[in-house]
Amino acid sequence: MAHPRIRHLLVAGGAGFLGAAFVRDRLRADPEILITVLDALRRPAAAGDLADLVEDRRFRLVQGDVCDRSLVEDLAGKADAIVNFASEEFVGGSSADAPAFARTDVQGTANLLEAARKFRHQRFLLASSMEVYGPVKGAPNREDDAMDPRTLAAAARAAAGMLARAYQVSHGLPVLITRGVPSYGPRQPLDQPVAGMIAAALQGLPVAVDADGSAARNYLFVDDQVGAVARVLWKGEPGTTYNIGGGLQVSGSDLADMILRLCRRAPSLKRFLKDAPRWSYAIDTRRMRPLGWEPRTTLSEGLRLTVDWYRTNESWWRERQVA
Repeated sequence: MAHPRIRHLLVAGGAGFLGAAFVRDRLRADPEILITVLDALRRPAAAGDLADLVEDRRFRLVQGDVCDRSLVEDLAGKADAIVNFASEEFVGGSSADAPAFARTDVQGTANLLEAARKFRHQRFLLASSMEVYGPVKGAPNREDDAMDPRTLAAAARAAAGMLARAYQVSHGLPVLITRGVPSYGPRQPLDQPVAGMIAAALQGLPVAVDADGSAARNYLFVDDQVGAVARVLWKGEPGTTYNIGGGLQVSGSDLADMILRLCRRAPSLKRFLKDAPRWSYAIDTRRMRPLGWEPRTTLSEGLRLTVDWYRTNESWWRERQVA
């Protein structure tokens, strides 16, 4: 299989945590790449998080909505591949309702897919989530397992994935899908897992843990996650889905303990949310091995790096905490 020669990427949702990390990674790795980011910039201080890239002539930030079909087509016409990170989950959070998810995740993905088809793009990659599989029932979920989402965000992402797959089959669009575990690392918003626990611990506030703390999942340092997405984009087989994770399962209670130790706080700060669901997730990532990808950062090392960053950049997260 010949690898694509992508020279201009359109990155939807590229001002979000994972999208922005992907953009930085690609600009560092490829001196010839051009990247246009399309983002609604509804997350507090989102534009400011990309301020360090403004002077890079290879980078362009466009404030706009993936549901604006005319804008999407205008931008896609100048690109030769699309990576879609855009999701209502990262801007609407727990307040988002089903119509909001359907609009951003499904209609927005449809607009991007149609533009990629129209302009004969080399690749279309949808960054999805392991939560589309639903809570693990036995062995870790593989890519061909049935989807059983339990949240609005996961259901919307599953629908977007099915739509993308249909474009592959019906139109021959070279679609790739990644289903990743939760990412963490520097610049992660406080309403996402890990970052919120770190900020609470650093302030000496209670650290929330779902249910009785036994629910387990895998977490992946953000640099490893975006490196995997890039590897799939350039080396993945079109029409294929790839699970991305680090392999190590950790319970919510153990994760909180690790963070509290790094923040030099007592375990007594843990607060168990009794009404939260006790769902464990696990995925099989063996399909990534032939692409030559393995995570480089252990959970303990990644958490240490992340806690150090939040401790050093307190003004960054406190500003967003107020917003």
